[in-house]
Amino acid sequence: MNPRDFSLDTLFNNCAALYAAREASVDGTQRLTYAQLDARVTALAHWMIAKNIRPGDRVAILLTDGAPYLSILLACGRIGAIAVLLNWRLAPAEIAWIADNAEPSLTFVNPRFADLLSEANSGEIVEVDEAHDPAGTFEQIVTSDQPKQPIPELSPERPLYMMYTSGTTGRPKGCLQAGSAVASSAMGFAVRRGFTKDERLLSINPLFHVVGMQQVAAMLACGGCSVFAGRDDDNAAVLDLLHKERCTTTSAFPTICFPWLGMEPVRGGIMPLKNYTGGAGMGKPQMYEFIEKDWDARVVGGYGQTEVCGFATFIDYDDMCARPRSIGWTMPHVEMTILDPDGNQLPPGEEGEICLRGPSVMLGYWRNPEATEAALGHGWLRTGDLGKMDELGLAYLLGRAKELIKTGGENVYPAEVDAVFAEMPEVADAGCCGVPDKQWGEAVKAFVVLNPGAHLSRDQIAARFKGKIAGYKRPRYIEFVDQLPRDPIGKLQRKELSERPVSADQAA
Repeated sequence: MNPRDFSLDTLFNNCAALYAAREASVDGTQRLTYAQLDARVTALAHWMIAKNIRPGDRVAILLTDGAPYLSILLACGRIGAIAVLLNWRLAPAEIAWIADNAEPSLTFVNPRFADLLSEANSGEIVEVDEAHDPAGTFEQIVTSDQPKQPIPELSPERPLYMMYTSGTTGRPKGCLQAGSAVASSAMGFAVRRGFTKDERLLSINPLFHVVGMQQVAAMLACGGCSVFAGRDDDNAAVLDLLHKERCTTTSAFPTICFPWLGMEPVRGGIMPLKNYTGGAGMGKPQMYEFIEKDWDARVVGGYGQTEVCGFATFIDYDDMCARPRSIGWTMPHVEMTILDPDGNQLPPGEEGEICLRGPSVMLGYWRNPEATEAALGHGWLRTGDLGKMDELGLAYLLGRAKELIKTGGENVYPAEVDAVFAEMPEVADAGCCGVPDKQWGEAVKAFVVLNPGAHLSRDQIAARFKGKIAGYKRPRYIEFVDQLPRDPIGKLQRKELSERPVSADQAA
């Protein structure tokens, strides 16, 4: 079967038929079987059509994870609407820019995030307060008998969702993914991990993030259950949830699972977790040894991007330890090659840009043909990451092009941070880079040149950043300098900045 012949909706419909009585979703307020979830998706789809939502219309989601989020996404897929997955970590100005770009006809929002829409043109707004108003408007919509509307004939390759990624100019790009791409990625993930209908995912990564989305989609591919951790759950609560729900698989940052070591992670001789997925190519995989040995859970690393629906490669723990810079072999649905700047394929061992292709590659960037052509113009997805492959097809990540900073799994482009400094009249020049950070992998460090006679403290700078960009993008360290290193044409030498020492007194 051609992977482009089915969509996420296809996978869900099959599970609803095969596993109707099995649990599909568990969150803080609801436990839903596949049949119950399907009924909610159906009701919501008919309601949205009655609201004149048509194929290609955008429907924004600004919610915490759970059954409502999943219901909205699947209902969009059923009627051909495009779900716009909004990141509740962003600032109001960032949300407003995305809304202006996506032009949603409808926005579902949790009241706790309503202030993030204060500057946005969000279309009609529907509040979803699943925790404090379980009998509210949304619950009435998905549990009432909605008048039946004709469901349109749709292609599996129709767009399903947009995730906005940061751009090198500071403007985010709407990564447009087809329902068939999400399904291909989900099936590849499920096959590679050996998932069955008995799988129970501890879902920690938010659904607006591709890692969270790919894993939940994989549950829909195998008939498993997604158990959603609450946004406000601490590490101990997440560990309790893992045991209470007998979760068998997860992908969690070390900052979540490392503290479990002091919280009796193995209880009554039982650790239900059997699969753990993390990153690869970042060195020091031995830090996960306790998961393999003490918990008897299989650890794999991986590499991927939003533009390819999540993980594109996997590498087992033993290979991670033997080759700490390797990102592994490609998933069943993905091909990889190394290209030079002109788009020519390079032989094994030569360094170039990591490029991917396959049914899970994005359709393009929303209303951004130039960026789409740059990413897909050679017939491959150009990832912007540098790497190489050996004769066995094993890939290695050598570094990040475009000066991307990755902090806690989130992407930060230096231009976004520089742009905030550019608005400060006291600042003559500023630039940032990524520096090593024990907790988040990388942190943002800014170098600031003040105008003569100007005064600006680190605390004042931190206050200026609030509301401008997301908290994880703000500088964690600030160093005041007399000048920044620039080449003869004025280009900032960020690599030189990143090599400078970081000290505690620079913390912002």
